[in-house]
Amino acid sequence: MSQIRNSLAARLSPWFKATWVRIAALAAFVFLVGCGTPYPQKERAAKDMPDALVPVEVDLGKFECTIPNDKTNSTIQIDFHAFAKMPRYKSQELEPLLESHQSRFRHDVLLRVRKFDRPTLNDPDLAQLREALLAAVGEVLKENKIEMVGFYHFQFLEE
Repeated sequence: MSQIRNSLAARLSPWFKATWVRIAALAAFVFLVGCGTPYPQKERAAKDMPDALVPVEVDLGKFECTIPNDKTNSTIQIDFHAFAKMPRYKSQELEPLLESHQSRFRHDVLLRVRKFDRPTLNDPDLAQLREALLAAVGEVLKENKIEMVGFYHFQFLEE
């Protein structure tokens, strides 16, 4: 009986050793690699950031435009500095797009503003100008989440 036990132990011993070596190697690998690595902050989605929904102001720029009026043989000079209020995660998308498409954005805004007349500019809320800026931003950022458009400065003169 002891001979059978020694024979069985001799046969199983290499298998147990190999199994324990594999288990130890797997445990060491899992320990060193970990169960997963968290995303670095730079690659983390902007929507997942803690202050992603905090509204921020994005500077849309300063604009100067001259609108001729053929009926009265006069011109209207418009000077304004606009901003957009939007969630932080969207502002992080809009700011680089505005920089890369600055010329196209400015051109689009100025084309829209040149269609205005004096009664439109006399509106105290400047609703049509705000809508024009929203539409121009919509051309740059397809999924815009702008809460409002405001003005740091607005002035128009008729000469």
